[in-house]
Amino acid sequence: MAQWIEVRVRYERMMENGIVKRVTEPYLADALSCTEAEARVTEELTPFISGEFRVTAVTVTKISEIFWDETGDKFYKVKVNFISLDEKSGTEKKNASFILVQASSFHQAYVNFEEGMKGTMADYEIEQICETKIMDVYQYNADLTPKDENDKTPKQEAEKILQSPEVKRHVKEFIDACAEGGVESVTMTASDGKTVQSATLEIPKPKDNG
Repeated sequence: MAQWIEVRVRYERMMENGIVKRVTEPYLADALSCTEAEARVTEELTPFISGEFRVTAVTVTKISEIFWDETGDKFYKVKVNFISLDEKSGTEKKNASFILVQASSFHQAYVNFEEGMKGTMADYEIEQICETKIMDVYQYNADLTPKDENDKTPKQEAEKILQSPEVKRHVKEFIDACAEGGVESVTMTASDGKTVQSATLEIPKPKDNG
């Protein structure tokens, strides 16, 4: 399940009237920790903010899900109560949940919310829809280098494996076998995380000089 963390950034921005004003803007990031969320937002904003900026607050939100709409330029927070029946007392119980909806207007936020809830079997009621000041939302980035030195990225793990004595030994045995003509072909596989491609190379046998 995603963990949405709000990161507030303070910097100086040129307003439409030409006046430079210090502003504080909230951004949302899906991250495993507050440290990772701060790093992600900093990475995303650095190319677009001229001058210095600083993170003023990092907070884990109660947002459980996001309904996306690429045509929307705003984010609305919907407080929805899921209704269940207490079998012992026979009374209704309400469990509140918060869903962020991307939309261009309040009305569109309601439409997008109802569209996102299609197929939901539970009974629910909308308690509140309010526009947020969130500027942008960044989804989880698995390639972001973690701050914890014990938490390795896939690239770091691969480099570690390639440096192991066992792998080096197998590589040497393979090279020696090629040199002696013991290998006629080899298949190499490469992956970019989305597709896998393979290629087979034919290795010519050494010429017999006798």
